[in-house]
Amino acid sequence: MQGQIPFGVADYFWEEALQRQELIADLLATFRAWGYGDVMPPAFEYAASLSAQASAGLQAEMYRFLDRDGSTLALRPEFTTPVARLVGTRLHDWPMPQRFCYGGSVFRYVDPQAGRQREFWQAGVELFGAPSPDADAEVLALTAEAMAVTGLADYRIVLGQMRYFGGLLAALDLTPPQTEALHWAIERKSEPALADFLRETPLRTGQRQAVEALPGLSGDPSTGSGHRDIQRVIDQAERHCLNTEMHRALVNLREIVDALAGYGVLGYVVLDLTEIRSLGYYTGISFEALAPQSGFSIGSGGRYDDLVAHFGPAQPAVGVALGVDRLLLARQRQAGATVTPQPVRPHALVITNRNPAAIAQVQGWRTEGYRLQVEVNGRGLSDVLAHAVQIGVGQVLAWEEGRFVAYRANADGLFAPSQGEISFDE
Repeated sequence: MQGQIPFGVADYFWEEALQRQELIADLLATFRAWGYGDVMPPAFEYAASLSAQASAGLQAEMYRFLDRDGSTLALRPEFTTPVARLVGTRLHDWPMPQRFCYGGSVFRYVDPQAGRQREFWQAGVELFGAPSPDADAEVLALTAEAMAVTGLADYRIVLGQMRYFGGLLAALDLTPPQTEALHWAIERKSEPALADFLRETPLRTGQRQAVEALPGLSGDPSTGSGHRDIQRVIDQAERHCLNTEMHRALVNLREIVDALAGYGVLGYVVLDLTEIRSLGYYTGISFEALAPQSGFSIGSGGRYDDLVAHFGPAQPAVGVALGVDRLLLARQRQAGATVTPQPVRPHALVITNRNPAAIAQVQGWRTEGYRLQVEVNGRGLSDVLAHAVQIGVGQVLAWEEGRFVAYRANADGLFAPSQGEISFDE
């Protein structure tokens, strides 16, 4: 086993590592521009805390282990619960609302798949202390902007409302096995499973019609739905409301859509009332970020008003987490590119001969954003030029007689002194 790594984790180096770091940096910069402050919860904590309101599926995927004092600890499977714990225990008496953003790795014991190992990276935001549709709209709009910042040419945000489905379950008054069967059929969008449920479950006419209507209460995720299609789905769902909870859910959706209109992102939003998340803590809207032709969810989020109360005074909350690895994979697929790890080449190799003026000049260029590697093995010009050929660097700077002389490679890969001022290719 020496030198091996466990199944489900990966080494990232050179360009692959740089792309991940740059993407996280771009996302965090976007989140900060919207007023979100950084948070860094621990990589592991008490398993009981991380299990608060987690679904059975998520709990089964958690990495648990015993501390030396016998406490059961777990690696964080997501960021929302640790940040909610922080707010509930340490920040509950601070002014609300509070906004946090994060980027880092999370851990789940799952079968590795496209864009997700057992250790994978997330970046996201959490907004606490704001129950309004405007808060939901802000997180949805920020999700859309984050998707655009990553360079994706095409994406969708599939929006659901857990309260509509919760109201339907209350109206149906099902047994636990019947509830599980309906939930399974709707979450997996399985028409055969839904048909089995309807055949095996006695329902009144209005109840049956409301269940039968569920698969049609969605827009087309392959196209940007827009305001008109969202209103069509809401109007259709309204005809099947069986109680005030279902009606209130639709009123909430209308208000969110109205608040979203000013952000100019409704063309990327698809309403789907069969979108019911399985993490266990969502209480209002839930949504997924998708990229067409990718075949997987890139991120997810929603409203979770009951989670903070497990750790302190109750606070309404809404947030989103984006999968960094899946964002990168979706971007590569849309660009039709494949990535093989390659070293990140410097703009130039530099021979300073330990001259203070030469080193000062190099430091100045570095502050301007140029990547420069200084020769540290004492090699002469011919050896450094040969090394530049080996690693694919097209310029070598050598300190000669009080100034830098640039040696640049021509189309044949041969180096020759360059005339004029020193410049760097991007």
